[in-house]
Amino acid sequence: MKNNDFSKISDILSGSVLASGKFGQALEKSMSCGMLFDFWKNAVGKKFEKFSVPYDIKGTKLFVSVISPAILQELSFFKADIIKKYAPYANGLGFNITDIKFDYKNWYSIKNSGRQSEAFDTDMPDYYCDNDFDEIQLSIDEEKEFIKLKESVSGIEFLPANIKDKMYNNALKQYKAQKLREKRTGKNP
Repeated sequence: MKNNDFSKISDILSGSVLASGKFGQALEKSMSCGMLFDFWKNAVGKKFEKFSVPYDIKGTKLFVSVISPAILQELSFFKADIIKKYAPYANGLGFNITDIKFDYKNWYSIKNSGRQSEAFDTDMPDYYCDNDFDEIQLSIDEEKEFIKLKESVSGIEFLPANIKDKMYNNALKQYKAQKLREKRTGKNP
């Protein structure tokens, strides 16, 4: 079964143990960003779609990597038009883009890694390592929820496989980090 409708994933999450707090919000933002970034080509057209890629959103500012200073300058001339064309997609996904920051210095690192969104990086404390995560065992219900999540993420047609894997692994680590915090502070995990 192929899913390319975000509401299906959010429906699965809303009734699960994974929908709680900051984790649920981060996953929802990641999914929304991925979909929004896929619409970039509709705003910039064929001339620029291969030479520019959005990679992050902070507040109302969209960050876009471009291949060269020349493309940066040309896109800057059309910034207001791009924002206007991109607005229906952004607003439909709950974003309000009022500014775009173009950058050419990170183009090769983003393109070569296949990474289209730094928004898929979770806010993970540096002091957790794989051994810490290994000590957290999921209940049978939690494992079932993660199986559902993995199937849903795998079915998203517009995302590359490495982004799908990153989303799933980040979701699992974020959830385990939450359980580690609860365990270490004495709250019931």
